[in-house]
Amino acid sequence: MKDENSDTIVAVSTPPGQGGIGIIRMSGSASYEVAHRIFVRGGRGNKLRRRSGENFNYRPRQLYYGYIVDEAGMELDEVLISFMPAPHTYTCEDVVEINAHGGAVPLGNILNLILGMGVRLAEPGEFTKRAFLNGRIDLVQAESVLSIINARTTRGLFSSLQGLKGFLSQEMEEMGQELLDLRAAIEVDADFPLEDVEPADYKGLRVRVEKLRNKALSLHRRSAQGRILQEGLKTVIAGKPNVGKSSLYNYLLHEDRAIVTAVPGTTRDLLTDYVNLRGVPLRLMDTAGLRRDGDTVERIGMDYSRRAIEAADLLLFMVDLAGGIDREDMWIYENLPHVERQELIIIGNKIDRELKVTPEELEKLFPGKRLIKTSVVTGEGMADLEEAIVKTAFSGEVGGEEGALVMAARQAALIEEIVACLEDAVSALGKNLPLDLVAVDLQQAYEKLQNLLGEELPADILDQIFSKFCIGK
Repeated sequence: MKDENSDTIVAVSTPPGQGGIGIIRMSGSASYEVAHRIFVRGGRGNKLRRRSGENFNYRPRQLYYGYIVDEAGMELDEVLISFMPAPHTYTCEDVVEINAHGGAVPLGNILNLILGMGVRLAEPGEFTKRAFLNGRIDLVQAESVLSIINARTTRGLFSSLQGLKGFLSQEMEEMGQELLDLRAAIEVDADFPLEDVEPADYKGLRVRVEKLRNKALSLHRRSAQGRILQEGLKTVIAGKPNVGKSSLYNYLLHEDRAIVTAVPGTTRDLLTDYVNLRGVPLRLMDTAGLRRDGDTVERIGMDYSRRAIEAADLLLFMVDLAGGIDREDMWIYENLPHVERQELIIIGNKIDRELKVTPEELEKLFPGKRLIKTSVVTGEGMADLEEAIVKTAFSGEVGGEEGALVMAARQAALIEEIVACLEDAVSALGKNLPLDLVAVDLQQAYEKLQNLLGEELPADILDQIFSKFCIGK
């Protein structure tokens, strides 16, 4: 059976639609042969310097000006072309890139010409998959490529670039080496229990496994931060009608998306937008005002609101300090869907007016909760609110240059399993259980760590991972 990874592949690597430039990328052993058949160098006065199909002396990674011509000699487009020989390319194969005019017609004509010469259309992510299979990058770095493409903020882009540069992989490889060292130390005691060797140092082994467990826990915390940068912090603004929820929504968006009136119940649907707040992407949701009663449409809107609140990472519960906090506010607050992992910030709004609620009364009503007093109209207190949201997003650890964040859901799930294996090992050592049981836990942690880096993964799992990429990357 023919190995599909040995085929020469081609795809348009720029987004669809009209643009100044469109890039067609070709990778594989037949790339140069095909390029020589279709490319003709241009000369002064646009005279062609050779016939198609004739080779010319080229320098690697240098752009050449000319034309793409079909088998009948018809010029399809004026282009720049570059030849990049293996192994120093993105895929570690011979690569040709054609810079043509952006647009469906010129790019489609060139692509169809190449496909007619025995070259196969690349599958989604296949160029990056070949970079992985050919050993240029590991799977963590490959997934960082997708995170770069999908980055919503500069901070998310920076973290993804750290992953692509291999910082995250290096941490995982160091953990893998520590696991191997631990297993070797345990196997000595397991293999020679009656020999003249020192008895197993359970306490010392436990300390080493705990340190490794803590490193895995750090990665797990960073996976939560990475998910926020990748998907956005799901943030819901809730409260009774007319406390200023839609005004806050518009303020954070810097545009008027929600209708703001003095009439209670104006917002009846769930509004959702992405906001870049100091480098933190918020998936911001403005909900219908919650109250005990309401007409049919309001009740539908409130049902949407409750479901959004249950799924939120952060809940901004807003009250009106000028209008006063009444039983309706407290009934809503006490009946909010409780989610253990969810963060809560209480916002006392409209401090630009005469207040009916003092700061002391506010703290008494919401003891132990984070309280931010604001005026969405004047902007007073909004900087404090933004700071509180950012700290909530990263639990006070914004994340700097010292390490890349875990961005992929697959990575986060495996890291969670690694933490569980190491927890089991710590527990077994604490109970002085046989060392071969501890070795099993460490072996499972090591295998999952290798899966993180892409070792011994089934082909269908790899296909599933790279299917999330766009065609041409």
